[in-house]
Amino acid sequence: MQANVNDARGEVDIFSFWGKAQPRDGDGIKWHPLVYHSLDVAAVGHVLMNDWPELARRTTGLLGLPRPEGDRVVRFLLCLHDIGKFAKKFQAKAPDHFPTCFQDDLARVATAYDHAAGGMRLHRRKPGMFKLPEKTHRRVWRLLISAVTGHHGAPPDVSNGDLVADFGRVGLEAAGAFIEQMHGVLGLPADIVLEERQARRASFAIAGLAVLADWIGSDQDWFPYREPTEGIDAYWEEAVSRATTAVAQAGALPAEPRRMLTYPELLGVKASPSPMQAWARDVDLPPGPALYVIEDETGSGKTEAAVLLAHRLMVSGRGSGFYVALPTMATANAMFARLEKVVRRMFAPHAAPSVALAHGARDMHEGFRAAVLRGGRRERAYADGGGSLEASETTASTACAAWIADDRRRAFLADAGAGTIDQALLAVLPTRHQSLRLLGLAFGVLILDEVHAYDAYMQREMETLLEFQAALGGSAVLLSATLPLAIRRRLADAFSRGLGEQASNGHDPVDYPLATVCAAGVLDHHAVEARPERTRTLPVRFLGSSEEAFGEIDRAASSGKAVLYIRNTVDDAVEAYSTLKARGLGDRLHLFHARYALVDRLATEQHVVRMFGKESRGEDRRGRVLVATQVVEQSLDLDFDVLITDLAPIDLVIQRAGRLWRHDRKDRDGALELLVVGPQPSGSADEKWYSRAFPRGAYVYPDHARLWLTADVLLRAGAIRSPTELRTLIEAVYGDGVEERVPDALRPLLYDAEGRAGAERGVAGTNVLDCSKGYVRDGGVWDSDVRTPTRLVDDPQVVLRLALLVDGKIVPYARDATRGERWRAWRLSEVSVSERRVGGEALVPGQVAAAQAAKAEWTRYDEDKSLVVLKESPVDGCFDGTAAGRDEQGVVQLRYSRSEGLTLGPFGE
Repeated sequence: MQANVNDARGEVDIFSFWGKAQPRDGDGIKWHPLVYHSLDVAAVGHVLMNDWPELARRTTGLLGLPRPEGDRVVRFLLCLHDIGKFAKKFQAKAPDHFPTCFQDDLARVATAYDHAAGGMRLHRRKPGMFKLPEKTHRRVWRLLISAVTGHHGAPPDVSNGDLVADFGRVGLEAAGAFIEQMHGVLGLPADIVLEERQARRASFAIAGLAVLADWIGSDQDWFPYREPTEGIDAYWEEAVSRATTAVAQAGALPAEPRRMLTYPELLGVKASPSPMQAWARDVDLPPGPALYVIEDETGSGKTEAAVLLAHRLMVSGRGSGFYVALPTMATANAMFARLEKVVRRMFAPHAAPSVALAHGARDMHEGFRAAVLRGGRRERAYADGGGSLEASETTASTACAAWIADDRRRAFLADAGAGTIDQALLAVLPTRHQSLRLLGLAFGVLILDEVHAYDAYMQREMETLLEFQAALGGSAVLLSATLPLAIRRRLADAFSRGLGEQASNGHDPVDYPLATVCAAGVLDHHAVEARPERTRTLPVRFLGSSEEAFGEIDRAASSGKAVLYIRNTVDDAVEAYSTLKARGLGDRLHLFHARYALVDRLATEQHVVRMFGKESRGEDRRGRVLVATQVVEQSLDLDFDVLITDLAPIDLVIQRAGRLWRHDRKDRDGALELLVVGPQPSGSADEKWYSRAFPRGAYVYPDHARLWLTADVLLRAGAIRSPTELRTLIEAVYGDGVEERVPDALRPLLYDAEGRAGAERGVAGTNVLDCSKGYVRDGGVWDSDVRTPTRLVDDPQVVLRLALLVDGKIVPYARDATRGERWRAWRLSEVSVSERRVGGEALVPGQVAAAQAAKAEWTRYDEDKSLVVLKESPVDGCFDGTAAGRDEQGVVQLRYSRSEGLTLGPFGE
């Protein structure tokens, strides 16, 4: 084995270059050779591909190679992930270990350097050094080199830097010698041919694999620092042995699914499946990736049908797990509770499946969580010469710790996960580590619930997510009770694009319930029978004002009924709560909205589910009233005797109606009726028709023409007849030609809304990644200094971290809600408020030092959050604080209570 190369000034030893130089304990070996670390990561990738057959089959298939050759390509690429560390500027970041072969004055060597960009620049400037098979064009290899050198979370930026100045002549020669040695032990077949289109898609999967392999390969417990005493061949065998242990203990391999179970066995119920669930159980699964769209009414068991499909796909080897994406945190929490009951039955008895909630799970796979927290402590960045810290110079251990600490991300490494749609959409936006999100989603089954519930911007993002899912060989299941035909068509067309097929020009069936299957050469629609017991006619009655609603609530609560009043804004909900409280409802009155600290929001949500959920008892719910916002309209299994709602778009009204008489209760009496608060839809309505009645809600639902259409169709129909007429109601508001029925004064608002929707889709189109370009920085979205949002909001939010002053120290408000995990305590202390009303922090002078000490516990990912120190209020059970106002507003008074959440002053004495 040739390890050294001759240099005019002496001998260059590639084993003298360090790859890791932050030992866990002070008395051990101080550094780990770059050659060894490169082999560690390649070995992890080798074991992952060997022990995860679906990963190997899919990745090599994306490359268009048979399994043995594809494995060798991936393994060799991974060993190059840190090739940029042979640079002189990188080696100078740890002065104590600077290789003497450079013979430079260390004090004169700059250390502001990005090793990911350096590695990519090396291939662009000296591609011949890599000795890659020449039957594949260099630009194709460039895609794959970008994927592995970008293992710190983003494609390398090669726009700046000088190759010779960065590496030095010795560094360049060492890099070349290293590549030659790697060919000797991990070499590539000389006749490999890669097609560019396939490589572009494969680059995203390989980028995610590189991130995961580097994290595991950087853990010192599994890969302890070693003196450079072994040759490459011997160390490779040792690295593979260590990687076998590391991958198993990390919990990175998917759990084995249980054999195909019957409906009762899988879901743990004795009941027979619904018609839609029976369809999911029996439908033929087309080969390869497929999209399944399930349209059925609320409460019909769509989630169980999706789980049945996911399990069938997993058993057939077409998915390694699944992730359920939902509109809100509350709906994700509810879904997680439902998954807990079924996941254990989905996997083999000897398996240990991981289950994760994207924003607060505690039962992530303990082996993985313990391992990454143990090995993934926050390490200091290597010296950067006073320049700004490049993302690629964040250590792998630090990046891993940040990923795990932000538990919204953990669901993508779990066998079963639930979380918000936002976390899934980040997989197709230029955000740090999007490739790992994408890897987890694509190799599982992606389930998107409530797909109707998003604006045009998010719909466009969702289409891109489905395109990526199909392109990387993954399947998806979409669920909705109120999906407009046009949106269904766009979602199916996006998946078809990912498959490389043309959009369908066929008709859009209006059957309901309906199941759709989209795959290569397949677009099938299946009309499914409705459940007879779910068929109902729900009369709709309009109320002219909130005052009328209060009277209905008083009467219903006094007669022992459980009542829900849904308001369209938090402020309207708080105002209604205060009014009803003054009317004497006392402890029978409850409030639920989004402006609580996370710890209290989770507790309130659990309380609401206990009080009004499926398992609630008559004596628990009798005479109780819940005032809530949109947090209860989707995916929460809540059941009320009386439901009053502010006027909202038709799809949301139908969703809200699903909380009325949701379950059979023997003690239920009275008439079934939905009460809608809103103005009458007269043909002479002016432009203030809706804003006059709902001045706050007018900003939440700005398309007042659609609201007029909703009121009009509900008034004309007189009832919601489900499921037979749900499609008719939806298309009467969102279908073709509806603008002809809109009053003249409101028609400009309809056109404005359509214009905004088109603009939002355009903005999303410029923000999302393009799977046809590959994992490269192309001068587009990756170059933006602004974080790309998952949602476009007219009212941006400021995240406040609530805190208390205890014994002179500022501590998180939720300090007692965790087991000593301060990062979790700070997250649970967060609450969001409109940026129009709060500008940031307004600390009193005496709290500055204590605030600095508290923020020392925060990460750099928390820098945009604002600290609010609370003190006990004169009002019982409340805390008061201040925040900075907007522009010239000075300070804003804040009041917080567990029962009402955050309210903004001024407050009277």
